[in-house]
Amino acid sequence: MIEFQKITEAEGLASIRAIADEIWPETFAPILSPEQIVYMMEMMYAPQVMADELAQGYTFEIVRVDGEDAGYLVCSPYHDDIMKIHKVYLRSRFHGRGVGQAMLDEAQRIARSCGFKRVRLNVNKQNFRAIKAYERNGFTTVESVKNPIGNGFFMDDFVMEKRIGEKE
Repeated sequence: MIEFQKITEAEGLASIRAIADEIWPETFAPILSPEQIVYMMEMMYAPQVMADELAQGYTFEIVRVDGEDAGYLVCSPYHDDIMKIHKVYLRSRFHGRGVGQAMLDEAQRIARSCGFKRVRLNVNKQNFRAIKAYERNGFTTVESVKNPIGNGFFMDDFVMEKRIGEKE
């Protein structure tokens, strides 16, 4: 059974960090240097960073499969009619079981409930598995970006977007 739990208190964010500590090195070791992974983990998953995002109205959800933490989803309003999916990560042992699809469906449900017409996300240009999954789910590439993030590191991403209807 797939369930989503919305995190509403800063204390609950530690669970997301614990999942990220497992997923990030596995996902990004073939793409990013160990130094960049460490840098980005601190940049995005430091307790104060996540607490600030929660206070700014970001939505944090943990996805559970049969009671086990499987992944997480983070999104927020972005621009006009667009909701940004900042993070959608799933532990590899849950891949191929429809959980990732459920996470994207949940993001779209959140977006529709807030009145957004599109969802947008960034994906590393070398993360071929994720790109393929997003394309299967109706996302298209709208931009190619290379953003400096400090310490000489860059995020070299595709920006992907999907128009969402009232009911899907």
